[in-house]
Amino acid sequence: MASIVVFINGGTGFIGRALCSALLKLSCQQLPSGLESKNTSLVDDDAHDYQLFVQTRMPSHHRHRSITFVSSYLELPEGVVPDVIVNLAGAPIAEKRWNTAQKKILMDSRVRLTESLLRSVKARGHVPKVLINASAVGYYGVRDNEILCENSAKGEGFAADLCGEWETAAQKFIALGSRVCIFRIGVVLGPGGGALSKLLPIFRLALGGPIAGGQQWLSWIHICDLVRMLVTSIHDPEYRGVVNATAPNPVRQAEFAKKLGAILCRPAFFPTPGFLLKIIYGQMAEELLIGGQHVVPGNAQTLGFDFLHRNIGTALEDVTQL
Repeated sequence: MASIVVFINGGTGFIGRALCSALLKLSCQQLPSGLESKNTSLVDDDAHDYQLFVQTRMPSHHRHRSITFVSSYLELPEGVVPDVIVNLAGAPIAEKRWNTAQKKILMDSRVRLTESLLRSVKARGHVPKVLINASAVGYYGVRDNEILCENSAKGEGFAADLCGEWETAAQKFIALGSRVCIFRIGVVLGPGGGALSKLLPIFRLALGGPIAGGQQWLSWIHICDLVRMLVTSIHDPEYRGVVNATAPNPVRQAEFAKKLGAILCRPAFFPTPGFLLKIIYGQMAEELLIGGQHVVPGNAQTLGFDFLHRNIGTALEDVTQL
């Protein structure tokens, strides 16, 4: 059984936990639900044993017999050389108003951290085969009805600048000889975290509804498809450069609210006024809540990725039943 050493920065977050779970189950030859895609192989002909090293600020707070927790890359045991680095870390972007201090936190936790990671890799003399780095569809800025693919220009605004600098920092790993794959991730739908963890309580109280008129586009992805895409990129050398991690069928926010309400058997007609969100959250609301972008996964589809959840209705049905 071939062994693959994976270092994950951000492995204790919503996406990171799902990825760790999938890799551990793959090591045991137990495919997580939804990973048995007929067109997208997650493993080669030989089985793999994934050795996971996860960076966290408080490793003593975590216990898992199959994961080694470290407080930094430099604390990896001697002789451990990661084949794959997965960089998912970043302070939550939609939690607080974007004042100067919060913008610095967001920038440091993504750009500065990635730059520090590169310095640490160089200091240990390592050359990872693959760097998988997170980014977000916020790269494109607020673009109304324009259909956006991977070669679309960077948009305007803080979120776009944040993603742009983050991607630039990640691309510096190319000089080491690493294959770099950057995922511009949409709104992730899954149980136990992400956007739904905040929306479900509101909708279950029949207080949900469209935000700021609901005509902005929502580019989303099911957590299962995102994890499958990340795992596939570990093994498939065709995954390089930027990949939009979004479902093929984005929806307007009003349709999303209507579908979620219908699935929960709750009305979804209580609107959230845009002006109120601007008062509370300022620029963050304008870019992330009121604005939107119509993003399509051009590169993933070209590479033959088989989405298991292509439509918002079936995706929401799945995640609300898990």
